[in-house]
Amino acid sequence: VLIGCGVHVYVENHSFENPHIVIIDQGHSKAKQVVLKSGCWIGANAILLPGITIGHNSVVGAGSIVTKSVPDGVVVAGNPARIIKEIAKKK
Repeated sequence: VLIGCGVHVYVENHSFENPHIVIIDQGHSKAKQVVLKSGCWIGANAILLPGITIGHNSVVGAGSIVTKSVPDGVVVAGNPARIIKEIAKKK
């Protein structure tokens, strides 16, 4: 796994379900793991949100915000990150 500078990996988030309680008093969600599968590359300053998996040999573009899991062998980029390219498989 390659991880660029300034990458943020979050496993929890603030709770904000109750509009009658200020967010700081609502606590946080239960931690969800972030999985980085072999061969993946996370570009500089990317943000990975709780509960996602980055697939084998996939690339996350610099500055992307990953809100959903990424399949194997693709390049994702943007906010939110979306598939922009499939990586060719060797024969």
